[in-house]
Amino acid sequence: MRSAPFRLFELALDELSVGDDGPVSNTSSGARPIEHRTPTEGTIKQLYGTAWRCGEPTCKKPLYRLNGDTGEYILNSRIAHIHARSKGGPRWDPNMSEAANRAASNLIPLCDTHAWEIDQTPEHFTADMLHTWKKEQLAEFQTLQRSWTLTDTEVADVIGASFTDQLKETILSGIYAAAESIRNEERRQRQRLLIADMVYAANSWVDALQIIAISSAGHRWKASDMIEWVNTDSGRAMAQNMEIIKKNARKIRFETRDVDLLAALDVAQTAVSNSAIFEPVWNGSARDAETRMVIYRHLNHVKRVFLDLEEIGIKVLADPPTNGAP
Repeated sequence: MRSAPFRLFELALDELSVGDDGPVSNTSSGARPIEHRTPTEGTIKQLYGTAWRCGEPTCKKPLYRLNGDTGEYILNSRIAHIHARSKGGPRWDPNMSEAANRAASNLIPLCDTHAWEIDQTPEHFTADMLHTWKKEQLAEFQTLQRSWTLTDTEVADVIGASFTDQLKETILSGIYAAAESIRNEERRQRQRLLIADMVYAANSWVDALQIIAISSAGHRWKASDMIEWVNTDSGRAMAQNMEIIKKNARKIRFETRDVDLLAALDVAQTAVSNSAIFEPVWNGSARDAETRMVIYRHLNHVKRVFLDLEEIGIKVLADPPTNGAP
């Protein structure tokens, strides 16, 4: 069974249509497109109707090459953008309108090699340089009057060679971003639950220890009484709550690098592991009121620092603001 992101990828590709205006963005109406639409079929015919060879001035490769075995002409070129049609692409101009971006003046037919090269190493191919190539290509056509007259089928071939891969990459990158957003939300939700379980376990552990402190002092428990209590349901529940605190703390440390959250976790674990809380009860020295008051203060401190941990967790793991939110 295919994974959800790749099923989304297939569905997104199905929504793309190629018409008179070429493939259109699959973004919802009213939203800014991820990228400008591809050139129209008329623009593509115009480009090949005013050029014979690659627009790189020293390149002699024709836009179509002759197959010596079959005598057929095979597409040997692609349409390259001077200013990228995708935000963040080579020589992207944020101030360029979609109409200007998909116009012939922003497009230049190049051989496959140079079309790839200008986008892979854009630092070596400025927009001004490519505009100069464009002018020389048009000037050569005016002199030689040699060009290519494309059929509708050939136009579709040019679109496929020039833009389909870019569309797939854009869609796929968007799906990967969506999948990453889902994973981040799952991570936040998982950490919220880990912290919530820790806080509940700490409160239950504190309540149980407070009851023990009172009972052991009032009934003059001995070591044998404490061992007997440990084996009761209440004793086992208290041990399980401490295990939850330790286990969840390890999981949170494995998943996060947030300084504030880790600092709060350190404080909480230090408080709950303070021997001054449990040892007086265990060794039977919690019978006097002063010792019990020290224990109660420690227990209240434990509850307080776990509450602080919960509040910091809520802040750190809050949902990110949606687009357009303040």
